[in-house]
Amino acid sequence: MALSSCATLNEQQCATVSWVQLGQEDGAAGRPASYVQQHEQACSKHKLPVNRAEWQTGWDVGIRAYCTPANGLSEGREGRYYANSCPADLAADFQTAYHIGKRLYDARTERTRVQNELDALLVKLKDAKKREEQDALRLEIDLKRSSLYSADSRVRDAERALDFYILSSNLPRG
Repeated sequence: MALSSCATLNEQQCATVSWVQLGQEDGAAGRPASYVQQHEQACSKHKLPVNRAEWQTGWDVGIRAYCTPANGLSEGREGRYYANSCPADLAADFQTAYHIGKRLYDARTERTRVQNELDALLVKLKDAKKREEQDALRLEIDLKRSSLYSADSRVRDAERALDFYILSSNLPRG
């Protein structure tokens, strides 16, 4: 029974869910071990119990599937939030990969933001009528171009770090 990623369960789900499967799904989604409390809150509203032991058994399997370096890299590159949910024996490798991927995501996001701001300034310049306004916008555009150059440099640095990590870790480039 596939459940949505909602934090709560309805009465029927609380009564019929496979706690092992739900725990595995929660772990595979990177949710922390404390996430079972969300299910307990939802099910307590219907006076239905949560089988915490079965949920934990499933979560233990799911979280190990989530906490791989390849997945850490993917999660970071997508800019997803990491809840510090990996067990200690997997956390360091996952977090290293996650931070490398997240660095690239952040650099690309920043570059896009700066490019959009530059584009908006160029439109303003095109529409500006007064010379003083045009001069002020040209100065602002020059500063924004400098910021864009720096943002491009951060993207290139992050891409190099990613490439180096992938090569040294034997992970697929994907």
